[in-house]
Amino acid sequence: MAKVPEETCLDKVQKDLFKSIFDESSEKMIVTGIDGKVCLANKSALALLGYKPEDIIGADIAGLMLKKDYKEFENLLKTITKAGIVRNYKFYLLTSKESIIRLFLTGVALGGESGKVSGYCIYLALANIDEWAALKDPQFFQSVAKKIGRLTSIGQLTSVFAHDIKNPLHVILSTSELLLSSGTLDEGLKTNMALIERNAQRASKIVKTLLDFSRSGICQLRPCCLNDISNYCLDLMESSLKPAKVKITKELGTVPRVFLDPHYLHSVVYNLLTNAVESLSGREGEITLRTLWDADKKTARLTISDSGRGMDQNMLADLFHPFFTTKETGTGLGLYLARQIMNEHSGEISVESEPGKGTRVELVFHKTA
Repeated sequence: MAKVPEETCLDKVQKDLFKSIFDESSEKMIVTGIDGKVCLANKSALALLGYKPEDIIGADIAGLMLKKDYKEFENLLKTITKAGIVRNYKFYLLTSKESIIRLFLTGVALGGESGKVSGYCIYLALANIDEWAALKDPQFFQSVAKKIGRLTSIGQLTSVFAHDIKNPLHVILSTSELLLSSGTLDEGLKTNMALIERNAQRASKIVKTLLDFSRSGICQLRPCCLNDISNYCLDLMESSLKPAKVKITKELGTVPRVFLDPHYLHSVVYNLLTNAVESLSGREGEITLRTLWDADKKTARLTISDSGRGMDQNMLADLFHPFFTTKETGTGLGLYLARQIMNEHSGEISVESEPGKGTRVELVFHKTA
């Protein structure tokens, strides 16, 4: 009997091993080449998305996503190429029924002995899958249903307010843009009109934030620098800080880029800085904005500290409740939305305060690029 060539035995073992580890795995995996063409997709991934192998093998992976997300996915692949791996990136993919499914993507760069990247293995996981599984518990479902019932009215009110504000803001913004482009303004008026335009644009972004969150608030995460976020917000506040007796101290450390949505984070940081200024009540005081990298916990942190009036423990307990406010003109939604935004970033927000000793707010980010 002829001996089976060693290569044939090895080939069979490799095929069986591949079938066992990749194709039959409960992990949902799609493998692409460096050109973005889908080379492999295991059964779990195909079942999740509802495709057959012939539907996507050899096709561009861009066909599995919304057109507006192409650029974001390209940037994700660039980051994976550089870092080797990116974990739990929140993204949308299209199913075979052209519906959208919300996923956490983990991307791993594939390369041979040369170290040059030849492709990518993308792991798919349903977002918040543990929470969804917990809904099978009737008591848990009832408690969540009550909470949803209370917050539904907040979402509806937010949507109504945002829609009502949107139209007059559009008039202000378009009028300021028209006047700036007319060439008839002197330098003083031009400066003031530019200030109106800049703040109208910011207000429009805030309205968009409220509208997005009234529709469930999905952030689009991409690598950004916390120092850039900090400087941008301080620049926005420059005009309001001039008449105030406030000393601003920046302590911006060397921090890796973080996966975040800059528009949402601008809103959070700007709101926190505004709160810090208002806590000083027109008195002389200091606000410190600090960024740092916690190497032990692998987290990037942004803190805002003030020497204002501070808060007692009873006030701190209600701080993140919707519509809770200590200000006559406050809406009580700022910190509530800030926590929702940080949840979308898989991060945390915490507040420490003592009456007469000021307040310290910390934002913690786990998804570094």
